[in-house]
Amino acid sequence: MSLEKLFEAAVLELKGRDILYAVAGGFAASLYRGQPRLTLDVDITIVAEAGAMDMAVAVIEALGLQAGIARKADLAGGPLFAIRRRNTEPCIVVGRPVGGATGEGVDILLPGLPWVSDAVRRAQANAVDFGFGPVPALTLEYLVVSKLYALTAARVRAKDLDDLQSILGVGHEMDMAYLAGQMQRFEIVIPRAAAPFLPDALLKIARGILRSKRNTRPPP
Repeated sequence: MSLEKLFEAAVLELKGRDILYAVAGGFAASLYRGQPRLTLDVDITIVAEAGAMDMAVAVIEALGLQAGIARKADLAGGPLFAIRRRNTEPCIVVGRPVGGATGEGVDILLPGLPWVSDAVRRAQANAVDFGFGPVPALTLEYLVVSKLYALTAARVRAKDLDDLQSILGVGHEMDMAYLAGQMQRFEIVIPRAAAPFLPDALLKIARGILRSKRNTRPPP
């Protein structure tokens, strides 16, 4: 099955199960980049009152893919004991071809990622036709938040940096006050390795967050 057909099938599964969702990742990034980005998987965020992980696993398996769980400790690269005990919150259900074969996949991002719930709800007013009808997609501001959060939560990834550079280089009008508020809310701190590749406006917001954290830190 082609990636586009897999994308359509995933959307139909989510709609059939009445799950609130929005497109993220490479498909969403390509809406705002200067040039579309190639991707081998479909990233979809979901919201559910309860049992989001089980719902995501059911969707992945209905697509004929094998489900794996990525937890907060996995995304951050540790600590090792937390990965072994699996005692951190599930963040992504990863769907790949059965048997570990290479090929297209579907990743379902869960509310364990703190930006997901609001991003999905905000996306409901941002429907985009990807060739098979309107589909909710992350807004520009939340797409940027998702990429910045990924840089904060894990090792710097070239894919996220490239998306941010391309998106911000287009010169979109963004609600910078709203973006600053979300960065503050999720305590997004830009890693030093990423700073040279990002615009001054975002770095200024990040420096403000750092100053605020230092000022509110209790005395030793």
